[in-house]
Amino acid sequence: MLEILSAIFAAILGAFAIIMSVAFLRVARAGRGKVAYLRRKQYGLKAWATGGLPKMNRGTTVHELEGIELKASNGRLSYVRQTRAPTFEI
Repeated sequence: MLEILSAIFAAILGAFAIIMSVAFLRVARAGRGKVAYLRRKQYGLKAWATGGLPKMNRGTTVHELEGIELKASNGRLSYVRQTRAPTFEI
C-alpha cells in the first residue's frame, strides 16, 4: 500500500515539476521585458510562494489600445481604418 501511495505522490510531484518547468521556459523565452512586466504586476516568486498573488480583476492586462480612425468629406464617410497602439495601461 505504501508503494502505491509513493507512486501516486511521485506522479503528482512530477506533473507539478513539468508544469513549473514549462511556465519557467515560456517566461524565459519571452525575454527580460516579460519578466519586468510580471514583476510590475506583482507576480513574483515571493507572492506566489506566500499565496499573495493579486486578484485577476484588479487591472487590465491589455497590451494594445485599439480604435477606429474615421474621415469624412462633404458630409459622407470616406475613410475608415482600425488602429492599434502599444500601451502599458489603459
